[in-house]
Amino acid sequence: MTKTLEAHDKLIREIFEGSYQFEIPDYQRPYAWTTEQAGELFDDLISAMQDARVSGATSQYFLGSIVLIKNDREQKSSVVDGQQRLSTLTMLFAVLREAMPHAADDITDFLYKKGKVSLGEKNEYRLTAREEDADFFRANIQEPGGIAQLVASTDKLEDSRLRYRENAMLLLGKAKALPPVDLITLWQFLANDCSLVVISTPDLEAAYRIFSVLNNRGLDLAPIDIIKAQVLGLIRTTAGDVKSRAYAKEWSRIENALGRDAFGDLFGHIRTIYAKQKQRATLVKEFQEHVTEYKAPIDLIDKVIKPYAEVWGFVRDADFEATEHAETINEHLSWLNRVDFKDWVPPALVYFKRFRQKPKLLAEFFRSLERLTYFLLVTKAGINERIETYAALTKEIEPETFKGELAELTTLALTDAQKRKFVAALDGDVYDDLPKARMALVLRLESLVRAPGVELQNAVSLEHVLPQTPPDGSDWLQWFPDENEREAWTHRLANLVPLDRNKNSSASNYDFAKKKNVYFKGKGTASPFVLTQEVRSEDKWTPAMLIDRQNRLVGVLKKHWALDVSPTISVSKVPDTTTAIQGQA
Repeated sequence: MTKTLEAHDKLIREIFEGSYQFEIPDYQRPYAWTTEQAGELFDDLISAMQDARVSGATSQYFLGSIVLIKNDREQKSSVVDGQQRLSTLTMLFAVLREAMPHAADDITDFLYKKGKVSLGEKNEYRLTAREEDADFFRANIQEPGGIAQLVASTDKLEDSRLRYRENAMLLLGKAKALPPVDLITLWQFLANDCSLVVISTPDLEAAYRIFSVLNNRGLDLAPIDIIKAQVLGLIRTTAGDVKSRAYAKEWSRIENALGRDAFGDLFGHIRTIYAKQKQRATLVKEFQEHVTEYKAPIDLIDKVIKPYAEVWGFVRDADFEATEHAETINEHLSWLNRVDFKDWVPPALVYFKRFRQKPKLLAEFFRSLERLTYFLLVTKAGINERIETYAALTKEIEPETFKGELAELTTLALTDAQKRKFVAALDGDVYDDLPKARMALVLRLESLVRAPGVELQNAVSLEHVLPQTPPDGSDWLQWFPDENEREAWTHRLANLVPLDRNKNSSASNYDFAKKKNVYFKGKGTASPFVLTQEVRSEDKWTPAMLIDRQNRLVGVLKKHWALDVSPTISVSKVPDTTTAIQGQA
């Protein structure tokens, strides 16, 4: 009967001279330890060895744990957690063999089991690196003379191979700096007094769960790695090793092009495209359950992962290229990416994938998607409402009969009630009430009032022109004697301006004339923001002026997002409510 879990504390000698044959699966990331981690391992071993020598203690020195997938039917063990440690220990064995030629045969047994030539046997290597690095690792680390060859090499290396060489140079230098007696003692201590806890299970998902519990510092292995292992395993079973290796390389190419984090995000978006609901179980489980191409792994890569990865790159980086409308599309994408949630991405990917060759439709779609997204942001829609809204939009885009026309996407349209709600939020307290939206809103407004083609600079902070706590005797209290009126204006769009890093936000409580001097004169250059420059043209900052400014600025956003409705309420003269211009249309 196959055991579901085994855990044993084993000496290094038992592991590397025993029956273990470790294999780093292709879904693992490349070897990533730098000289910092490798040097720390070596120094810790030396320190522990010296402590043991002084105290005479014989207790084991614990080097951590490794998690394996070990099937009773197979000799090799796939390494789920422990690649970095096992690879670095293997390099250390090779370094000690190079530094102690008289012990070479003994140490070589820790690197591979020698095959008998008379019987036609090949060497059985204790550790096999990822396929793309396996031959390099074997020739330059595990084979006799390999480590010296690697250290002396002047070849241009990258990624894992560069780190192999850098760590080999560091470890060899440290080893050769030790007196011969310490070298021998280190080898004996490492082989006989150091241990690893070896945890093995026959199931990848079980191994991942164990790994997640043991290692909460940020996982090297992620859900996408489990999906990769399963998908490539299915391809290997149905189409053979050659096909599996080809798709493994294609998978790595896509992951490297996007970056690991963005690639992981993509799988969550693909899950949402298919599931159209909030995630309730693990990504791996829901991806298997909902993504229909999962059982056809080649189609999954060719028809789902690859095309969605390409458009996700455009969407995430706002760098779509086309003969027309590309600038407009990328502008809308850049403002969508400023929103603090990504629930809008799944329908964006579906539409982009279907109508990539029709940039005019893309421009119209992303303009409307920006409006819908900022409506949900500004009105503080909850996550469930957002997911349901975007799921409904995805459903409208998916049918083959849909030709891309926005008139058919009813979810993108805002009702008059929604438009009024949107305008009321824009006209109210955007600083305290909308902390997740305020910077994006002010910068979106800034982008709309500046001349076309002028590059927008990111702000460092938002400044209240009318201070939040004006000092006694200041002009502010003369202009705003009524405390309620003053508070009603403090956090609204008209009173907020973006500041760049060259401006001194400590000017916040100065009188208006002095504050303008800090903003526009002195050592710094004039503010790059039109909204901030407009303050300079004002002699006073009064309620009457703010009413006009608020009406104008909210009007800019209303025009941009097409929020006009039938006239209902006239403009109020004093901001004694949160909506001085609500209903003005």
